[in-house]
Amino acid sequence: MSGPANLVVTHSVGARQALADLVMAWARDTATGEPRYILELDTAHRGAKCGCECPSCGKPLTAVNAAKTEFLRRPHFRHPEGAQRDECLVLAARAAALRQLQEEGWLDLPRRRMSARVAGLSGEFHEAWVEEAPARLRINQVDYRDRATAVITLDDGRQLRVELTGTPGNPDQLTPDGQPVPTIYLAIDDPWLAALEPEELRCRARLTPNELCWHAHWNDAELLARAEAAARARAHFYFDDIPDGLDLPEGMAPALRRETVLHHEVKRILEEVGRLTVPEIAVEVELPGVSGQTLHGRWVEEEEELRLECVQLETRYGRLVPDITCDSFDFDGQARHLPLLIEVTVTNHVDEERLVRIQATGEATLEIDLSLAGGRVNRDELRRLVVEEVATKRWLFHPDVEWQRSALLSKLAKQVVDEQAELDARAKWLAERREQVLATPVSDIAAEYLDAVTRMLDAAVGDPGAVRAFRELVADAADKLGMHGYPEAGDENMVGNGAILSRMLSIMLGRPVGYRYDNLMGVLNAIRQTSGARLSTLSIYFIAARAYPLQLTPEQRAWFDSWADEVRQSIQAGETTYLRDPAFDRLLSLLFPEMAAGLAKPFGKLAPGTGVRWEEERGMFVRPPLPERRRAGFIDTQPRSDRAGPRLLDTKPGDWWLKGRDLEAWKRANPEYARAWFPESSDS
Repeated sequence: MSGPANLVVTHSVGARQALADLVMAWARDTATGEPRYILELDTAHRGAKCGCECPSCGKPLTAVNAAKTEFLRRPHFRHPEGAQRDECLVLAARAAALRQLQEEGWLDLPRRRMSARVAGLSGEFHEAWVEEAPARLRINQVDYRDRATAVITLDDGRQLRVELTGTPGNPDQLTPDGQPVPTIYLAIDDPWLAALEPEELRCRARLTPNELCWHAHWNDAELLARAEAAARARAHFYFDDIPDGLDLPEGMAPALRRETVLHHEVKRILEEVGRLTVPEIAVEVELPGVSGQTLHGRWVEEEEELRLECVQLETRYGRLVPDITCDSFDFDGQARHLPLLIEVTVTNHVDEERLVRIQATGEATLEIDLSLAGGRVNRDELRRLVVEEVATKRWLFHPDVEWQRSALLSKLAKQVVDEQAELDARAKWLAERREQVLATPVSDIAAEYLDAVTRMLDAAVGDPGAVRAFRELVADAADKLGMHGYPEAGDENMVGNGAILSRMLSIMLGRPVGYRYDNLMGVLNAIRQTSGARLSTLSIYFIAARAYPLQLTPEQRAWFDSWADEVRQSIQAGETTYLRDPAFDRLLSLLFPEMAAGLAKPFGKLAPGTGVRWEEERGMFVRPPLPERRRAGFIDTQPRSDRAGPRLLDTKPGDWWLKGRDLEAWKRANPEYARAWFPESSDS
């Protein structure tokens, strides 16, 4: 209901105006009961003959200066001597306002608002408001009943009682049919209105319909019924009432009653929509591998939308009574789960005992957990949660999970067995290869290695496409030398571009090997341009020049000897610039026997502790700079048989045809091709 109404008066009279200025210009006609203005009286109704009385106290009034054109004090009604007039002024003001309302001929009625509340299954109240819109109606008749009440008859015949009051009261009058009399309160308590002329009252007084206050309305019963229906609809929207067609036993707990209602609604939605999106189901397994790593396996069935049929509520299935039972199909018509069991969780979550019973059925069971939605769920939200959302769903049991888990474990177990067999076969092959390599004279392997390096370096400056095949030969020979105790055969400092063997072979063969020069002098000049840590290797090349005499002109010889003297004098002076790391001497002696005697001499070698000095800035002892020891990158990238790839026992890398045991292994693995390529073998 709206607040009390006010009559808003826009006058400029000060709040402290003299009390004498408060006069009564309005009274009530004793004969008719209607409001009467002082200037409406004629000369026959002056003084005590005015025929007017006070609308408040009912005492007869005297019309002072009525029907006069000249006067010292403005015309007014006067009470008998000694009568109290404060309340009378207010009542007169109300009568004057009602008179003006009648003369205007229109009444702006405010809106009528009513509310109703209903208690839901959860114990919460649902409230709704309805209203009758504001209306402007024509006044047909005004009946002045008493000093504070008038009955207005509207143009459509309806009657409205108007209470002229400062504060709304609580009348208990009823119509003949027992309904409250339609009543509106009009709050008027400003005594200044009693002194205003009709035109001034009309201009300065404005009735504000929005601030009028209904006490009773013709449509109150209908409005209350609409409000109660709206409140029940709100409870129904939030599943807080019992829907039609659902009978619940007496004495059921409120929470259980509401949960049953939700189960009923979920079934109705699934029956109506006929589809449901289910979440993905995944299985992950792990198994230790043979090399310390962990093997992983994963199976996943993506979320999908299923078509539903035969939706039933709480139908017994063995020892279980699921909330909903249905049959599910994909949209191609293929059966997915026959049946699909659905558990709807609201407050009571699935406990361990119920989960065991679910698993015992062996049927796919899906949970829709509405408690994850948070707060109250309305009908629009529930439809989305049930049909489309997957965040509130989980598989309590899926018949494919254990089968897929077993399949994944079997697959990983086979992988472990295969890996172990691979390792065993590799270990066996390595043992056979090692035995075969160690039975081969190391000098033969050294010759094979040196030949492969020469061919690789020559190809590098000629046909780059051939380099790959020769690198495989070098890698295989380096591996064999490693078995004989020469791991430095695969060092970058030995087989890299412009490295030790490239320079050594150029000196030994008297031509550039691995260099794009026309003659040996180009190589020697490149060696002399060496800088940094590689200066420590220069003594090796001077030893090679003695073992394999250089074919030089006198001028070239003088140049070379001057260079050799420079290096020799530096070493003799105790400088560490040209002292070499002896780590490669043993392999070089094997590859180049003519140099073995020179390499064995201590001159030019970096002995342990030689040249060690304290470096203040770094705060540590440092040794003379030496070339960094690292394995050549291409060595470990070749498809050799000690790594992934075919295991070659009798076939050399780079050969076009398998030989010996390698060929026989291929025949056993490919019998059909073997019969086609080697018919003589199959005939035997």
